[in-house]
Amino acid sequence: MRECDERLTQAFTLLGKRWSGVILGLLLQGPARFAVLARTIPGISERMLSDRLNELTKAGLIDRTVIDGPPLGVLYRLTESGRAIGPGLLTLGDWAERYMTAARPQRRQPSAVGSANRKRKTLTPRPVK
Repeated sequence: MRECDERLTQAFTLLGKRWSGVILGLLLQGPARFAVLARTIPGISERMLSDRLNELTKAGLIDRTVIDGPPLGVLYRLTESGRAIGPGLLTLGDWAERYMTAARPQRRQPSAVGSANRKRKTLTPRPVK
């Protein structure tokens, strides 16, 4: 008889929620203020972002620091356990690029004009200061 892996159940209960992986992936690039995260994630509401950040903070993956103003702000950064998930997220991103792109409809190729100037965004962990 097969059993469900309890560790995977716990991980995907938290990380399987919409936006959680995206938020962690952005914070792998370095600490960020709430406003920057809100602008960087297209389609997320401020309420949803706040909820996800609170959940990830309670889970011990993110550290929240209030910055005295003016202007007041909140800075989010990964904790040690949050940084430890980085290699797994990067591997998952590589998997998605390789296997999930085949399932998407083909998009028109961009014209040669301007495409050489575009940089590919990557999730490269940066040291936290």
